Amino acid sequence: MLAAGVLLLAGCTLVGTEAANGTNNELLVIAHRGASAVEPEHTFRAYDQALEDGADYIEIDLRKTADNELIAMHDDTVDRTTDGKGLVENMTLMELKTLDAGEGQSVPSLEEILERYGDSVNYYIETRESDDGELIMEEDLLQLLERHRIPKRQVILQSFSEASVNALHDLNPALTLVQLLKKKEVEQLDADNLQDFQKKAVGVGIYAGMLDKSLVDLIQMNGLEVHAYYRGDEREWTEEMLRYNVDGIFSDDPAYLANIAEKQE
Repeated sequence: MLAAGVLLLAGCTLVGTEAANGTNNELLVIAHRGASAVEPEHTFRAYDQALEDGADYIEIDLRKTADNELIAMHDDTVDRTTDGKGLVENMTLMELKTLDAGEGQSVPSLEEILERYGDSVNYYIETRESDDGELIMEEDLLQLLERHRIPKRQVILQSFSEASVNALHDLNPALTLVQLLKKKEVEQLDADNLQDFQKKAVGVGIYAGMLDKSLVDLIQMNGLEVHAYYRGDEREWTEEMLRYNVDGIFSDDPAYLANIAEKQE
């Protein structure tokens, strides 16, 4: 059971997002797994490159190891992104550290990421349920952020799991949350369920290929931001997303996104 007493630096202010404040902030450039188009994803090389390229946030997918450490990895196995094989949940952090995540980089733990960057960057962190549908990382995540004194205004937390978003909101209602949506959920969006999302989240994350101008307008009119993500098709959709005036974009190549955005100004 999640303990409602876990807080994340409660004295700090909430992220100043466009939907939350009604201001005309610039597009949020979210480095998807770091600058993952040019460096191995979820490595310090990818994060460093993203920051050099001007990303506003570094996005971090979380997985939990066999010894209950939180690491940065998207897939449930190490097969695609390292020279190893096997399920993350069956490996210890020490075992994961023996793998090459590309260009001689190791798989970083969340602890290491927070130690390296501290409060000098903004974090956009994705939680997920276990394969059994259990919530396994929310408390640990907030405790790590608190221990490293990361201000809430520098953290956005997201999940496809509504249960995880709800749990994070229950743990600390002041957290900045984004609800990721799958196709069926997007197709069912209306003013009523957008208002329900707005009670706990500042925005929704939606695949770019499912967005059109009318949907973006509907979401924003109901007080939520639109953060668009891609499926390896960033260059196909980016100009369209900018025309729709989405509030944030998950980019594998922040330098490319910044260049396109500048041309459209």
